[in-house]
Amino acid sequence: MNEFSSADRRVRKYFFYGGTVLLFLILWNGFFRIQISGSEKFSEISMNNTVRELTEYPARGVIRDTYGNILVDNRPSFMISVIPRRMTNQTLTALAQLLEEKKASIRKKLRGRNSFRPVIIKRDVDYTTVTRLEERRLDFPGVIVEVEPKRYYPENVFSPHIFGYVGEVSRAETRGGKKFEAGELIGKSGLEYTYDTNLRGMKGTRFVRVDAEGRELGPLSEERDTQAEPGLDLYLTLDYNIQQFAESLMVGKRGAIVALNANTGGLITFVSKPDFDPRNLSGKISPEVWDALQNDPGHPLYNRITQSVYPPGSTFKLVAVAAALQEKIITPDWSVYCPGYFKLGRKTIKCWNQKGHGKISLLEAIKGSCNVYFYQLGLKIGLETWAKYSKMFFFGKPTGIDLPNEKGGLVPTVEYFNKRYGKNGWTKGNLANLAIGQGELLVTPLQMAQLAMILANKGIVHVPHLADYLYDNKNQRRFKFPVQTKYVQGISEEVYNVIREGMRRVVDGGTGWRGGVYGIPVAGKTGTAQNPHGDDHAWFIGFAPYDNPALAIAVIVENAGGGGANAAPLASLVMEKYFYKRLLPRIVPKKDTTETVPDFQMPPPFVPDSIPRMEVILGTN
Repeated sequence: MNEFSSADRRVRKYFFYGGTVLLFLILWNGFFRIQISGSEKFSEISMNNTVRELTEYPARGVIRDTYGNILVDNRPSFMISVIPRRMTNQTLTALAQLLEEKKASIRKKLRGRNSFRPVIIKRDVDYTTVTRLEERRLDFPGVIVEVEPKRYYPENVFSPHIFGYVGEVSRAETRGGKKFEAGELIGKSGLEYTYDTNLRGMKGTRFVRVDAEGRELGPLSEERDTQAEPGLDLYLTLDYNIQQFAESLMVGKRGAIVALNANTGGLITFVSKPDFDPRNLSGKISPEVWDALQNDPGHPLYNRITQSVYPPGSTFKLVAVAAALQEKIITPDWSVYCPGYFKLGRKTIKCWNQKGHGKISLLEAIKGSCNVYFYQLGLKIGLETWAKYSKMFFFGKPTGIDLPNEKGGLVPTVEYFNKRYGKNGWTKGNLANLAIGQGELLVTPLQMAQLAMILANKGIVHVPHLADYLYDNKNQRRFKFPVQTKYVQGISEEVYNVIREGMRRVVDGGTGWRGGVYGIPVAGKTGTAQNPHGDDHAWFIGFAPYDNPALAIAVIVENAGGGGANAAPLASLVMEKYFYKRLLPRIVPKKDTTETVPDFQMPPPFVPDSIPRMEVILGTN
């Protein structure tokens, strides 16, 4: 009995010891899991209950013109964010009422987001709403009021097609492999899109202690915080004084004025009309405003300079001249007789001058823009050669300007016509139309300004661009964008000389005489493009000064009629403003005289290098 009791006691003792060890092992495992292996997880939970991680959004880079004038700036704006984990149905209902938002809309923004990180619910909140929220702070646990920079446009600054706008990133949107936080602002169009990475800067992080009600008690530790880095300032080649003047010329019109520096490709003026007030897209975009812009018959959201394509009319005759001379199909002395019309089979095609130009050679045909001459010239050239030289002048593809969604237009080829009309389904009439810039040929105004630059520089083309350089205010460094240069291969200087002389005559007594500028020799070409949807479009392209080109320009006015009467005068005024920084007195001839000598002092001659530029420290990319 005693031996049994002793053995039983030993067994019980072992069970006790074993149970005690097992209990300590379980406790030790629990402590190990909490204190060591799961420390980060439970630390994060603890931190999220007592510490709030806030994103510091940097000030977006300022956009300036070539003289440093601010065109796009920033102003502080309130935004409301919430922490999803602390968002109860009661709080959600109260917040939706305060912000005049639908509960479903707020829930959609919170769906799938990190439960402890703030999610932006509404931007551009007025001060009254912020005050009401702060007065009822205890009713809104997990609701945060933050200040962020909002895009601001100084008075009289418009040009929305240049700047574009910023907007909230979509859930699926990435850029350069980078994902964004919910509600983050990124460039959506224009320069804001192209240079978004540079303008946006680097986000920072700030940690603050909070109480059980979510109220901030102060910073956790400044050592853990990371400072936001503001974006770089973007300096443009644009002269906004001239830009404003050019915009005033196009008020009430549809079309475009684009002028660029012939020596660099930098845009000096970039006007597309109709347009809209960029302030309407600088904050929260109301559905009413957006619908009004989208449904406007003038299509103000459309950038006509890079996204609209038109038949170029007679301005494209210069490409036919280059093809005919370079291929030795004609000489400058080749002439035709223009009775005011041209018969092609059973079809009679009229010249714009119904009285006819009589017997006319190449230079006079350019000067007078004789359609009959170029109908016959087009037939001599042939479609393959015409298309080849059109593409040599970089038509049919985008120019490469630093704006998104640029169109390349259309250069019809034999393959194109065969596909559209069937083999042998098209006629010589198609080719005759192309030679005078009509038919299926489509170009953008920017491509036509580029053509003017090519002719001014005898084959040298600098890729059009708006951005000049980026500036880092913190480190006082400048990052210059290099000028990209291309060349038109295979056209001799002699051919360019003939074309340029013809353009000079166009302005000196020809169809483009209204495009002249007093004291500045100008070369140009007018065009009146037939439009199947309405009245003709008015064109003018040109460059100046003739011997030392500094500026190339293209103007189109939709449905305005003749290019010489309606587009050339606008180009003249823009060039006056560029070269003289003012407008010259208008001379009105007397009835009994045919010529009037201007009675004013001539301004000093224009010197391209005399324009002052801002001095900054040069850095490297």
